[in-house]
Amino acid sequence: MFDPNAHAQGIVYHFGQSAAEACAARVADPEERSARILRLCENALHAPDLTPASYAATLTNTGIVKMRRGDLDAALADFQAAHAEDAASPDVAINLGAALVRLGRFDEALNVLADPKAISRERRHVAYLNRAIAHWALDDVAHAHEDLTVATALKPDYAPAREMLQHFQVADAN
Repeated sequence: MFDPNAHAQGIVYHFGQSAAEACAARVADPEERSARILRLCENALHAPDLTPASYAATLTNTGIVKMRRGDLDAALADFQAAHAEDAASPDVAINLGAALVRLGRFDEALNVLADPKAISRERRHVAYLNRAIAHWALDDVAHAHEDLTVATALKPDYAPAREMLQHFQVADAN
């Protein structure tokens, strides 16, 4: 005889945030760089229920904390792994480019940031800034100015791009 009660199933009840969500929420604070948050993000990478996109996002967040702590090589490795895991997420390129710029690998940064229009609209101004920094470091002043102009057009109140633009004087070609 079939007993319907014997086949009842429970559901998993989640209270609060997952470790990956907690990591992301804490990394959203630009001042956050504590060892505790780094451990939280690294532990979140081991959650069995992470989708490939969530795993890539958590790798990126872990890399951001490492970059803030000055561990650029480890951050770069996390960003590269995130990019390999979810190449469809163009926003990983911003962090990958930033790490390469901070490591002085400007040509590689320009390759990673070759198509800033592929970056989400909300973050595209940052891609143009990172690219401008790489151009500037390679003495390609015209392209640096062009990228900074686009960054400030996309987000007029973006202070880092506005401040860098103040170092330029545009002269008449005549």
